[in-house]
Amino acid sequence: MNRPSPGTLTYRQHHPDGAPRGRPARDLLARGLGVARLVIVSGALAIATPALPQTFEEAVWANTGLALQYCLTEGAAGATRAAWFRQAGFSERVERSSVNSDTTHIFTAPADTVEVELYYGEMPQHCIVTTRHMGVTQGSALLDGLVPQIFPGFARRVIPGAGADCVTYEDPTNPIGLAIGVNSATDQGCAENGTAVFYSTYRV
Repeated sequence: MNRPSPGTLTYRQHHPDGAPRGRPARDLLARGLGVARLVIVSGALAIATPALPQTFEEAVWANTGLALQYCLTEGAAGATRAAWFRQAGFSERVERSSVNSDTTHIFTAPADTVEVELYYGEMPQHCIVTTRHMGVTQGSALLDGLVPQIFPGFARRVIPGAGADCVTYEDPTNPIGLAIGVNSATDQGCAENGTAVFYSTYRV
């Protein structure tokens, strides 16, 4: 698959108000075959080079990377994170509890390249990125290009699977700390079948 090299991904901090720096987030979202090439610049959330013709696979790569940045950025309130996806041009479906603060947003990128489930409310926030157009091998390569720049001290582990290996990144300073990884979206665990679900969870 022709895609932006993971080596071109850099990462940068938000403004104090939490908004991404650089061009508006909606300029980043890959729309079909004429898309913006994803670039994450040292210190904060993404900016893009001018839009260039790309394949559908490159759009999957770019939109998945953008969704992961939004999900992995630490310290953002759920409503703030939801606003980033909305401003980036993801379509949105919202489920709100009638009895408490539980809120679930389902965000979908153009052409169904990637889907994101963002939950916040009574339980700890979670943000799960899923694509049915990228396998765990490519998903692992995407994490290899992204996570070390967001969490430079995290330790990389390889988990053998069915037809592929999956990577996970873990906080080595905390035995119950954050772990970030990828599995198949349709089979349990690590399996190469052209789908991927990216998770971030605390080891308990």
